[in-house]
Amino acid sequence: MKKLLIALAAIVIAALATVLLVLPDYLGKKAEESLAEQQKLLSQASFLTVESHRYERGWFSATETTVVRLKPSLLHNMQQYLPDNLKTVLQEPITIINHVSHGPFAGNLTPVRARVRTEFQYQPEAAKVLARFFGAQAPVQMNNTVYLNGAGEIELSVPAFDYEELSGIKLVWQGLSGTTAYENGFSAYSHDYSAPLVHAKLADQGDVVLEKLHIRSHTADGSNRLSLGDSSFTLGKFSVQWKEGIDYNVKLNELVNLVTNLQIGAFINPTGTIAPSQIVVEQLQFDTQTGEAGEWINSEGRFRFQNLTYGNEHYGPLDIHIAAEHLDAKGLLAIKDKLAQIAGTEMSDEAIQAELIHTAKNEASSLFTNNPVLKINTFSFKMPQGTVEVKGQLSFNGLSAADMNDFNAMIQKTSATLDMQVPQQLLEQLAISQAGSIFSVNPEDAAAGRASMEDINDTLRLMVQSTINSMQADGYVDVKNGNVHTLLDLAGNTLKLNGKVFETEPEPEFSEADLLPEQELAAPPAEAASALRFHQQWTPDELRIEKGFSPDTIAILEERRAEFRHRRDFLAPALEAIGFRVTARPEGAFYLYCDCSALADDSFTLARDLLEKTGVAATPGLDFGSNAPEKHIRFAYTTDVPRLAEAVERLGRYFGR
Repeated sequence: MKKLLIALAAIVIAALATVLLVLPDYLGKKAEESLAEQQKLLSQASFLTVESHRYERGWFSATETTVVRLKPSLLHNMQQYLPDNLKTVLQEPITIINHVSHGPFAGNLTPVRARVRTEFQYQPEAAKVLARFFGAQAPVQMNNTVYLNGAGEIELSVPAFDYEELSGIKLVWQGLSGTTAYENGFSAYSHDYSAPLVHAKLADQGDVVLEKLHIRSHTADGSNRLSLGDSSFTLGKFSVQWKEGIDYNVKLNELVNLVTNLQIGAFINPTGTIAPSQIVVEQLQFDTQTGEAGEWINSEGRFRFQNLTYGNEHYGPLDIHIAAEHLDAKGLLAIKDKLAQIAGTEMSDEAIQAELIHTAKNEASSLFTNNPVLKINTFSFKMPQGTVEVKGQLSFNGLSAADMNDFNAMIQKTSATLDMQVPQQLLEQLAISQAGSIFSVNPEDAAAGRASMEDINDTLRLMVQSTINSMQADGYVDVKNGNVHTLLDLAGNTLKLNGKVFETEPEPEFSEADLLPEQELAAPPAEAASALRFHQQWTPDELRIEKGFSPDTIAILEERRAEFRHRRDFLAPALEAIGFRVTARPEGAFYLYCDCSALADDSFTLARDLLEKTGVAATPGLDFGSNAPEKHIRFAYTTDVPRLAEAVERLGRYFGR
């Protein structure tokens, strides 16, 4: 019996020795391996620079110290959006100290590799800024539990605070909390974070409120080095309210693009700039899902909100559900690598766009050459003018890399089917919005009551109405209850609307002779002078018949002709100096049709970029015919020379001339 007790005691002592001596060392090594994997990911981040790293391991504990700094290029690209005090925090290095407990009792009763408590130490100036908000509280609290199998869970929180300045600026932050669960080797992640309330009172200027923010995602590495999984972003309410008289601009389309990471903002606000006194978005949700099938990636995103209060107008609900299928993984990876490279480089917005376009046409051209499909499963948006409804899909079939630089070839190999319904009032409003950057009224004419922007707007409404009536008569569209509906089908460079091939005629130039009846053209001067003529007034549906032109009318016409000649003779050489080639100077028209091939590969893209980046409106050649439309662009000179001069100056700056 005594021998048995001695044997049992030896076993117990051996077990305790294993627990106290061997196991802590083993778990300490395994914990260091896990944290080394985290450190590797940290060093590979495109937005961070690891300035130093040190790991000191003891028997039951360890200390890991890492000094990191945000890359200056990242701060450069986003500095215009940051307040000065936040710049101070972000510009300074941050010391991250991981206090590691490993051993059999690190997880209390639950065996784990390690428990890690993370401490963040800031530079003195940054610490002062943070103390103004958080007081004695740690700005970030993070704990990491590493399980025996190498998986783990990170608990992170940012404590609540109330901040107020003597200037009247107040910030109420009710905190952020959540968890990140990860698999062994960090091959998969699950995030779940929420923030109840952010309320910023900007003294006497306005308020910004975010309520019930919730972010959830699950991400796993695919076989193609691309992240797969799903995500959900929900926001109970977002509101911005400005006091009357505050000078500001909000670009709602850019805001939507920023939140969703999808270029869908143009659907919501095509003209971009708005200035209401109040913007409120309620019940916003953005969901994504990405998967792979061999070398192909399938992805979809759904963006919704219930209501948008936009000044005094109400929009919503909005539901946009878009899917992209059969995307080449290598092409997406090229885009991903380019974005990572750009994040570490100081570049202008124009340079970034140029880099991405170049990558899309070259390294990532396989995205377009492997028959991808873009599906619009749902596009439904209720607006004050009515509801926009779109369904359909677009695909590229047999596109080659060389076709990427040939607009006609791309159109030839593009197929699209779209079932669309648009309120007529919205089409009229879009025409008026676009014309605002093209037409102007001389102050003298406006003061004398001879012309106004409302006259122009009425004319544009009539033009839209006339176009719709004509297209309806030709069978291209259906009009019901104020909505214009059509089924668009594009295949092999043939466009059909409602099953009928859409035919366009090139816009003819006109001269003064076009204003005269045909019989007058061959009439003797004396007879022509007494002939009946007509011309249309600004007043809708009214024709004035008069015998010949009065001297006053002739004087006005000559004045107008001289003015148009003056504008033409100013604009043509100015555009040629920038790099446009004016192939022919018009004798009767009010626009220049220019060859832009020396400046851009695609006039459609160029016209869009000029409008968005310079505020200069031009029309691509695609609108006027099929003779090399991608090489031509049209500039109208329907405004005065000072305004034309300003446009030329903007174009010169854009092209660096």
